[in-house]
Amino acid sequence: MAISEMHVVLSDQHIPFQDTVLEDLTIEFLKEHKPTTIHLLGDVLDFYSLSRFDKNPARLTTLQDELDGSARYFRRLRSVCPKARIIYSEGNHENRLRRYLWSQARALSHLRTLAFEELLGLGDYDIEWVDSHSPYKIGSLLFVHGELVRRASGASAKGHMDKFGCNVIHGHTHRLGAHYHRTYSDMMGAWENGCLCTLDPEYAVKPDWQNGWSVVWFNGDRFHVEQICVVDKEYVYHGKVYKHKPPRIRKKK
Repeated sequence: MAISEMHVVLSDQHIPFQDTVLEDLTIEFLKEHKPTTIHLLGDVLDFYSLSRFDKNPARLTTLQDELDGSARYFRRLRSVCPKARIIYSEGNHENRLRRYLWSQARALSHLRTLAFEELLGLGDYDIEWVDSHSPYKIGSLLFVHGELVRRASGASAKGHMDKFGCNVIHGHTHRLGAHYHRTYSDMMGAWENGCLCTLDPEYAVKPDWQNGWSVVWFNGDRFHVEQICVVDKEYVYHGKVYKHKPPRIRKKK
């Protein structure tokens, strides 16, 4: 029997609005299972300060804070998976940087140091960068951040399958869901990947989002997707219950 390769798909952390408990849970998952490949499917950073939408004047988060947060996150990924391939796909929030430079600072837009890969120092962590116009396939499965949002869980997955005409896994919607479609000669599937950010953002009240991530097993030309839904900071994977363990506070003698 051929040995399957384990891939883990993470998306929509929205640093600095990431759920820190979820981050710890995913880091522990990676540490235990040591996947071959980690896919970061976009919106790892929020780029809050570059948003064109109204911002909370009381929030003191700066762009440098976000960049520092991403560096800390990348270090954590590499510390638990030093040999894994890590692929980072551009999301619409990362694209805020390009839009800002093109609209507000055109003279600076060609500086190599402001290219996304350089700004985040992705080379220091051996992380591959994929821009939003170049989604990639492994086998017959397309990996993309995504751009469509439908109302119900699984509906956005169907929308992306219809758009691309193939098996696809995507982020962007902050929902978990799946859609399957059988043609005369083929079977296709599509999955939306959940999110790793807080479920209570400042701009929406109790949105229909789900925390979680996906595992994809590749075995030759075939693949299998497992989705992990985190509820109340706990999840079940292969019969085992995982929950957050807060750090112990040592009492002073």
